[in-house]
Order: sequence, then structure tokens, then C-alpha cells
Amino acid sequence: MDYIGNSEVQMLSETWDEDCHEQVKRTNIFRGPSRMMLSLIQIPLPRIENGGIPTNISRSLTYSAADVYYLDILSCYDNRIRYQLNSISNADDGRAQIVRLTIMKALLPHFSNKALREGPFLYRLTDLHPSNIFIDSDWNVKFVIDLEWACSLPAETLRPPYWLTGCSVDELTGGHLETFSEAYEEFVGIFEEEEQQFSPINNDHSYRTNLMRNGWQVGNFWYFHALDSPKGLFNLFSQHIYPLFAPSSQSKDHFARVVSDFWAPDVEKVLAAKLRDKEEYEKTLRQRFEDAVINEKDRDSEH
Repeated sequence: MDYIGNSEVQMLSETWDEDCHEQVKRTNIFRGPSRMMLSLIQIPLPRIENGGIPTNISRSLTYSAADVYYLDILSCYDNRIRYQLNSISNADDGRAQIVRLTIMKALLPHFSNKALREGPFLYRLTDLHPSNIFIDSDWNVKFVIDLEWACSLPAETLRPPYWLTGCSVDELTGGHLETFSEAYEEFVGIFEEEEQQFSPINNDHSYRTNLMRNGWQVGNFWYFHALDSPKGLFNLFSQHIYPLFAPSSQSKDHFARVVSDFWAPDVEKVLAAKLRDKEEYEKTLRQRFEDAVINEKDRDSEH
């Protein structure tokens, strides 16, 4: 445990925009996280441990199979639609979300590697972003904070940070995607150099590097990022997953209308209920804001 309070270090985010194109600094900041990632994942682990939305997952449950873990995440997103009051904006939005979840489940065998189903599982920092990394003037990593979000995850989800070019993951399209692709390969090259200093996995000194290269080639970089959050799933599915399988001429509206019916037998009932929930949610929210304004005026009148 260290105290971070001296003037010799600063958050990476404070100088990223200004200095991210300096090659020496880029190499240092790519090398630092690579070393941290390799230090954490050098010992494979046997299993994965574990707002009003039931998950149906016991707190004591651990996962010894990667595909069960992925399906449980998608099941949580199913429950979010069913139980979060403002989970959909309208019927079209509801069907758009539902069709993504339905197809994500169907595509799991394509993006996951059956050979890695039972491990290894690797310990990872899941909140490693520029404001959690403290650096010196040459961008050597000195401190990292928010370590409480570290956990073991399936090996095939290992990937470089999404922020290598300063964009959020759902901004990586067009020219931004081309720039990120170059940064991805640059990071993986430095990562591979560092991996040679660590013990091999399955007698392969580039085992971890190959996981990341394969993830980019197959597209599971996007698939597993999509599993990280409902918003990410919605956007990344449209931007990177759907185009891999569907012709650009296909109507997404027709696709959503047909496929969403296979999400659950009661899909129409769920959508109708969610529209009523949203109306009641917005009504309650407006009332609370109105009450807050009245209470504030009452307090002001007392002074």
C-alpha cells in the first residue's frame, strides 16, 4: 500500500492528449500495463469467482467452465430488461435490445474457444484506465489504484486496453478503428517482448500474446467487450458483430422484428409491461423532482 501525494507523479489522463504521439512515452505506457498484466496472469487459476435486478446467481457460486459464465452474464441482461423499470425506451428499442441478446447467445460458439472452456482463468485488472494509472514524466507506470475490481476471467477474454488511442470502445469505427488497429498491434508487440521474461503456459512463451492476436482476428475482442455492459452490448453488436454475419443490404428493423420473437415465449407481454413500467417510472421521477423543488423553496422561506 502506497501513499500517492508527491509532485513527481500524475494521472496518465492529465497528459494523454498532449503526449500520446511521443513514441518513447507510448512504448513506456504500453510496456507498463503489459508487465502488470503478465505479473497477474502468470499463475493460471482453476475457476472464476464471483440495482434490484435478480441474477439467480448464488454469492457462493464459482465457475469452472467459461461458457456457463458467459451465458450467466447474458441471463443477467435478460433479467435487466424484465425487471429494470426504465430498461427500454419504446417497443422498437425493446426489440432491438432483445434481438441482440438472442443473437449473442447463438454466436457464443463462434467467438469462444471450446478448448479453453475449462480454463485457464487469468487474474486481471478490469478497471485499468488512464485516470487510475499514475506515471512519471517519461510515462513509466509508478502506481495503480482501484485494485478492488481485479478478478479471474477466462483466458480468451485477455485483451489490450480499449483506450490506446484515447477513444471509448464504442467510438472505434472508421478512421478511429484503423488507428486503434495499429495501436493494438503495437501494444501486442511490446506485450510479446515482455512475455518472454515470464514462465510459459503450456510450454508456449507467446501463449498470452497469441490469445490477444486471435481475439482481434476472430472478433471476440468485440464480443467479450460487449458482455461488459448493456450499453456496450447494444452499440458493439451493431458496429462490429452484426456486420460480420449479415449483408449490409439486410433491413435491421425486419431482422429485429423476426428474431426478437425467439427471445422468450412471452416477449409481447414483456414489452407491453415494460412500456407501462417506463411510464410509471417517469411519472414517479417527475414527482420526486417537483417535491424536491417544493422542499427547497420551503427551506428558503424559513431563512
